[in-house]
Amino acid sequence: MRRDASIEVGKFLDAAAEPLQLTLLSDWGELDRKIGSMRIQKPGLALSGFVKHVFPDRIQVLGLTEIDYLLSQSPEQARAGLEAFCSKPLCCLAISRGLDPPDFLMDVARRHGVPVLRSPLMSSVFISRLTRKLEDLLSPRATIHGVLIDVLGVGLLLIGRSGVGKSEAALDLILKGHRLVADDIVEVTVRPPDTVWGAALEMHQHHMEIRGLGILNITHLFGVAAVRDNKKIEVVVELSEAQEEDYDRLGTEPQVWPILGVDVPLARIPLRPGRNIASLIEVVARNQVLKFRGHDSAREFQEKINARIAASARGVNIRGPDVPVAAPRASSGAVPVPEVE
Repeated sequence: MRRDASIEVGKFLDAAAEPLQLTLLSDWGELDRKIGSMRIQKPGLALSGFVKHVFPDRIQVLGLTEIDYLLSQSPEQARAGLEAFCSKPLCCLAISRGLDPPDFLMDVARRHGVPVLRSPLMSSVFISRLTRKLEDLLSPRATIHGVLIDVLGVGLLLIGRSGVGKSEAALDLILKGHRLVADDIVEVTVRPPDTVWGAALEMHQHHMEIRGLGILNITHLFGVAAVRDNKKIEVVVELSEAQEEDYDRLGTEPQVWPILGVDVPLARIPLRPGRNIASLIEVVARNQVLKFRGHDSAREFQEKINARIAASARGVNIRGPDVPVAAPRASSGAVPVPEVE
């Protein structure tokens, strides 16, 4: 289930008030206006009335330059520009450096119902933190049925039908010293440029459901080192009961699983009685670490086979000139041991 990438000003204020040190200056409501863009906008010429390139769904940040410009104008000129600016309609205004907004600015904002926020942070610091917060809040989100676990620093998303053994495999990995991120329901989000991150829902965080055991608190059982709040998803591992003939035996054919438009590498593990699934999943993580370092075992093996086939086609002896496949051992001249009667 995918969520819309927008947030109401009131909910944004609840989520960002502490990290951005935001306070609400306006008292006329309108906090249901939607912020729909991760980017912010500095109004610049828009304060003079040129509003062609104003984007209403972006937070409009007013710093020292904008406030000084408004104060340098006559009240009539400033009001005229602000009337055109605030009529877009804007989602909200944010004033940095703890500056006091002019009275005519507040009057125009009240008339058009534009919320006004303020932060004591310097403009550059405020914009940087605001952008990161908006990326977190407005990134495309969805929920996926699966288990997300951190194995050797690699985020593995285990998927498969209900009851196939995803949680049991994750529990085995936790016993090996790896870390749980989310069980059963994974909330995924896309972060710039094209990375997928996963986390647990707040109510499910650090808990697992194991059939026959019920709900387990992983933090209480194994300590805080056995869990983490979120992790980048780098490989999707599908546990399936399909026939092995349906799988790539060499692993040379790259497979992907799209998550919110981002293709994530896919590893498919067929289930069979007696197979150590946790160890196989751990090997998937180790193999991915090798790929991060530029070593693709399957591809390197395929290249060796192709090189040997090409050499044979050219009539090249790949063992070297005049080297027999197996040379007979030379006689040592040792005296045979007599048989004992």
